[in-house]
Amino acid sequence: MRTARRLFQVFFLLFFFFLFFQARYPYETGLPSDLFLRASPLVAIATMISARAFIATMVVGLIVLLLTIPLGRVFCGWICPLGTTLDASDRFLIKERRKKPRQRDTLHFRSYKFVLLVFLLVSAVFSTQLVGYFDPIALFTRVTTLVFFPVLIFIIHAAFDIGFSPGVLEDQVYSLYNTAQESFLPLSQPAFYQVLITLLLFSGILALGFFQKRFWCRNLCPLGALLGIFSKYRIVKRYVSSDCTSCSICQRECKMNAIEDDYSINNTVECIECDTCQHVCKPDAISYTFGSNRGKNEIDLSRRKFVLASVAGLGGIGVLNAMARDRNRAGNAIRPPGALEEDEFLDRCIRCQECVKICNSTGGCLQPALTQKGLESLWTPISIPRLGYCEYNCNLCGQVCPTGAIENLDIEEKKNAKMGTAYFDKSRCIPWYSHNDCLVCEEHCPVSDKAIKFDIQEVKTFDGSVKKVKFPYVIEDTCIGCGICENKCPVVGKPGIFVTAATETAASESIY
Repeated sequence: MRTARRLFQVFFLLFFFFLFFQARYPYETGLPSDLFLRASPLVAIATMISARAFIATMVVGLIVLLLTIPLGRVFCGWICPLGTTLDASDRFLIKERRKKPRQRDTLHFRSYKFVLLVFLLVSAVFSTQLVGYFDPIALFTRVTTLVFFPVLIFIIHAAFDIGFSPGVLEDQVYSLYNTAQESFLPLSQPAFYQVLITLLLFSGILALGFFQKRFWCRNLCPLGALLGIFSKYRIVKRYVSSDCTSCSICQRECKMNAIEDDYSINNTVECIECDTCQHVCKPDAISYTFGSNRGKNEIDLSRRKFVLASVAGLGGIGVLNAMARDRNRAGNAIRPPGALEEDEFLDRCIRCQECVKICNSTGGCLQPALTQKGLESLWTPISIPRLGYCEYNCNLCGQVCPTGAIENLDIEEKKNAKMGTAYFDKSRCIPWYSHNDCLVCEEHCPVSDKAIKFDIQEVKTFDGSVKKVKFPYVIEDTCIGCGICENKCPVVGKPGIFVTAATETAASESIY
C-alpha cells in the first residue's frame, strides 16, 4: 500500500505538470489544464459562496469532497501535488534529525487550519474571495507559474545554446529544439512580477518541514481541514491486533500525528491514509479493514477559536473594504478580455495564475497585480501592454479560468471585447512631438477597421519650409484596448501611446 501510494503521488505530480505545460497556444486537448483547480473542494465551496452562484466547472471538487466520506483524506495523502512536494522536501530537511533518537512531535498547532478555514468561509459569505491565497492547489499552481516555469525555460534555453555552439550534430539539436517549441516552450523567455515574494513564501512553507513533517498539511492547510471534517465518517478502519508491543514507533513516524496514546485508536480527521504506521510496525500488528472507527475523532476547534476566527474574518473584510473603496473605480489596471465586472471578478478569481501562464504563450500581456487595483486585487491578472499585448486571435485565458472569473468567449466575441482604450501622449508621440511621421501603432492595430487613423496636416519646419505630417488619433469606439500599439511604440521609456481602463474624460485630462 505504501509503494502504491508513492507511485500514485509521482503519477499525479507528473500529471499536474503535464496539464500545466499543455496550457499554451494552440490549446487543443480534451483534458482541461485547470483540472486540479476544479478538483479542489475548498475552491469550489468558497467560490460558489462568494459568487452567490452555482459554478458547473467546480462540480469535480464537490465529488472529491463526497468521496472523502468513505475513503478519508486520500486526496491529501495520494493526490495533492503540494503534499507530494512537501514529502520530498521533508526527507532532506529532517535528514539530520534522523540521526538522533526519534521523539513524538510536541508542537500542537492543528487547530490553526480549522481557524483559517472558518476565516476563509466567513470572508466568502461576505463576498471577499481570499481562498486562492491559501488553497494548496491554487498556491502550487501560482508558484509553478511565477517561479518554477521561468527558471526551467531559462535552463532549457541555456542548454540549447550550449548545444548549438560546438557546431556538431546541428540538425539533431535543431530538430529537438523545434519539437520543444511545438510542445511546451513559450515564444520567449517568460518574466513575471511578484516572483521574489512568491518564492519566499513557498520557501517558508517548505522550511517549516524542519520542525514537523508536513507542517503545512498538519497545521495550516484549510483544504485539509475541510476534508478532515468529512473524513470523520470514513468506512475504512485501522485495526491493531494483540501483537502490538506498544513500542510507539507508529506514533512517532506518523506524518500527521494522527495516532493517539492508545495506539489502536486513529484520529480519522487527521489521518491522510499514508500507511506509514503499517509500514514501520515491526510486529505487523496494523492492518486496514472496513468498519466504523473507534475514538472521539474530534475536530480540533473550540467554540472560542471558532468565534475568534469569525470575528477576524469580519474584521479583515472591513479593513479591505475600507481600503478598496469602490472596486469598480480602484486603480487603472486593465483586466483580461471577458473578465466579469470588477465586483464579481474579485468574488470569483482565485489568483491561480492559469491565465497569466497561458497568455505568456501568445502575446504575454497578463501579469499578477500587486496593488494596482487595491490590496484586495493582489495576484489577480492585469494587462501591462508595455510588457506584452493581447493577441487578437487568442481567447485562451477564458478557456483555462477554473471559476469563470474570465468568461470563455469564442473568437469573434473576444475580438469585440473591450479591455480599455488607447490614448496618445502628445508630449511623447513622435509625430506630435517632433513632426516626423511614425506609422508603427497604426500598422500593428489588429482590428479590421483600424482604430488608429491619421489626420494629415501641413506644418512649418525649423528652417521655415512646409511639410505634411500624419498626426495619429484613436477611434475610441473601435479600439478594444489590446495594447499592441503601446507594446510596439518605438519611443524609448514611457510610450507615446498608452492604454487605460479609465474613462475618456479622465484619460484626456491626465494628458492634455
